[in-house]
Amino acid sequence: MSPMVLTVPAKEEWVLVLRMAASGVSALFDVPVDVMDDLNVAIEESCDLLLHQDYHAETLTLRCEPRQDGLHVSLTAQERTRRQEEERADPDIARLIIQTLVREVSLDEDEVGVHCVHMTLPAGA
Repeated sequence: MSPMVLTVPAKEEWVLVLRMAASGVSALFDVPVDVMDDLNVAIEESCDLLLHQDYHAETLTLRCEPRQDGLHVSLTAQERTRRQEEERADPDIARLIIQTLVREVSLDEDEVGVHCVHMTLPAGA
């Protein structure tokens, strides 16, 4: 099956759209409801992290891809412009929260902050 890719404006009001898309993908893969709920919370936490870094992103891209070891989900901030964020999100705290919700999580980071969150749901979740 091909990956699902959805790009939306990088604004708080679009987080619900990303959650709904993740729910739809979860339904396609028969992910249990409790795991689907956890993924939705992980998407929300990831958005909060990406929207509060030392850059302004134009878009957020959600990519969901089935692999042998499980469903891989990534959320990426794109078209970033550097700026100072007064209330910058702490990546370590975000990682700890997201780790309680999915099997694996990793963050891509550069000099202006975290720009991508990768998550894996277990196979046969």
